[in-house]
Amino acid sequence: MAITYVVRAGQRIPIHCPFLYHGENFHGKGHLWDLSESGWRATGDHPVTPGMSMPVYLELDDDGESKYLLIDSAFVRWSNGRDAGWEIRTIDATSRARLIRFLYQAGDELSCKSVGAGSR
Repeated sequence: MAITYVVRAGQRIPIHCPFLYHGENFHGKGHLWDLSESGWRATGDHPVTPGMSMPVYLELDDDGESKYLLIDSAFVRWSNGRDAGWEIRTIDATSRARLIRFLYQAGDELSCKSVGAGSR
């Protein structure tokens, strides 16, 4: 069986933030390890399997109106135990704009830290 790979649409930003996910007959929580406009890698307390789709709440520390950002539908692309790769399938325009703004700010902070660390 041949393995096919898809090139990621956007750069993932290393991050550590909580998230909540709600499948059929369960509620899970965990932490994201990296995040992009199209998805993330995370570890959760309830295992998921590829092909599952469910609403997800990301807990962002961005001075937003709510501490949670709703992803209406996220699709599990791969899983390995409690680790999984998620793809954003459905997100409203306001939430997408907030996510993009958050990623832009997080990317700027990383760039500044890496430039500052190399100048010593």
